[in-house]
Amino acid sequence: MPKTMSSSIGSDAFALVALLLIGLVVLLLLRHFLPLRSTPAYVLVPIFLALFLPVSVILLLPIDLASSLRSEDEATRGVWLPDTLVLVAWRITYWLTFALTWFILPLLGDYIDSGYRTPKDRFIYSLRSNGRYQLIVLACGIGGLVYVFLQNGFRGTSVKALVMA
Repeated sequence: MPKTMSSSIGSDAFALVALLLIGLVVLLLLRHFLPLRSTPAYVLVPIFLALFLPVSVILLLPIDLASSLRSEDEATRGVWLPDTLVLVAWRITYWLTFALTWFILPLLGDYIDSGYRTPKDRFIYSLRSNGRYQLIVLACGIGGLVYVFLQNGFRGTSVKALVMA
């Protein structure tokens, strides 16, 4: 009897409904704290993503674990998705969260808090403020790297330990 590929339609439907529910809860949370109609979209969309993406990881991690389980029995496997879909979901979640954390949200925060009137002046102020912060972080990282090299010598494991810390 030939082996047939099992279908993930039930898991797809569950994941879709769960993501829609997470999106709805995030929207309700935003509605509680922000006036949605008067808040500009350039503020609302990044804030929505900054809340939605980390919460969706709570759903994505068990699905990834169940998807990597190599069991023929669907009942023991639980909710699973195809490997390529899980990989794409992780990459989108990781890189969007990374961009939001290090670039978009800090720029947006300084843009909103700046005292300038024109969007160009607000954006330039935001770039300068965040550029200064990024240079301070870079200088601290270089200082830490020099310290590790002076303490442990120039070895790859020393750099790996610093990067992981």
